[in-house]
Amino acid sequence: MPGTFSGLMRTRVIPTLRHSAKNFHGRNRTNQESGFTLIELLVVIVIIVAAAAVVAPNLGPRVRQAQLDSAAARLDALARHARTRAILDRRPIVLTASADGRFIYLDYRDGQGTSLNALPVDLGTSLRIQISKTSDQGQGVIFLPDGTVTETWFDLSSSSGSRQLRLDPVRAKVTTENS
Repeated sequence: MPGTFSGLMRTRVIPTLRHSAKNFHGRNRTNQESGFTLIELLVVIVIIVAAAAVVAPNLGPRVRQAQLDSAAARLDALARHARTRAILDRRPIVLTASADGRFIYLDYRDGQGTSLNALPVDLGTSLRIQISKTSDQGQGVIFLPDGTVTETWFDLSSSSGSRQLRLDPVRAKVTTENS
């Protein structure tokens, strides 16, 4: 009976079963599946390794230059923080570097017994900083309560080179003088 419900079901079920023998893309399955051969994969790996061998040596100096840029930016942020704290606390703040040049410290200069409670800035194992020129030799960089600072020059160095940085006495902004 073609007009009955069971006749309708038979016509719809049979085409569905025929389509189940086809793969996802609608093509009939064969014994050979598509994919990459071992040779094709090895060729692609060799090309990737060769490209990495050409590019990798050029990245080293750029990474070290980026470390110098990052350290200069951290020094600038620390100088601005020290200037702001000196103004807000109405006390002079001194910025000093450790003997090996790896750490930068902030503390009050007036010696009233209280500490600034600021953690030292760690420049890492490959960077060093030295306070090269300042009007107060040996005492570090002094940020005064009026917002001014002693003019200072820093030498920032790494294995890839060095930078000379200048601390502006009015704005307390660190600028790169040369590379």
